[in-house]
Amino acid sequence: MQIDANLPKILPRLREEAQAVVRRKGYLSRRLRIGLPTLRTAAGWCVFFNEGCVLHQMGAEEEDKFRYKPAACALFPIQADENGNWYVRQKGYKKEGWDLFCLDPQNSAKPAAESLQEELALAQRFEDEYQAKARQGDSSTAFTPR
Repeated sequence: MQIDANLPKILPRLREEAQAVVRRKGYLSRRLRIGLPTLRTAAGWCVFFNEGCVLHQMGAEEEDKFRYKPAACALFPIQADENGNWYVRQKGYKKEGWDLFCLDPQNSAKPAAESLQEELALAQRFEDEYQAKARQGDSSTAFTPR
């Protein structure tokens, strides 16, 4: 809903090819991950990538870098596996298929536990909310890592 409501101010910040894809097909693909549609790509990159994540940049300008980002993007590269266990996506771990610079631990001297503090706190918040709803017998949740 945040992206839909702000699309007019997001679109001009996208790469030209990404703008064309979003205008023609929308930003959500038919491909599912953990039961939810994934974001479309243009020229091999997420449509919201333009010298970094446009959604992240916009949120950071408003002092909340997660404001416009879908939960899975805000958590990236932290993810829950099929058993609900959280892990950091890394090159070569759990058959990681994406060969991104940021997923190769060899490219950073800083351990993920340090560099991903905000993302880890967000994952903990989601997990706490999920557990609280489960204890109350509520099976609905905005983000279900399971």
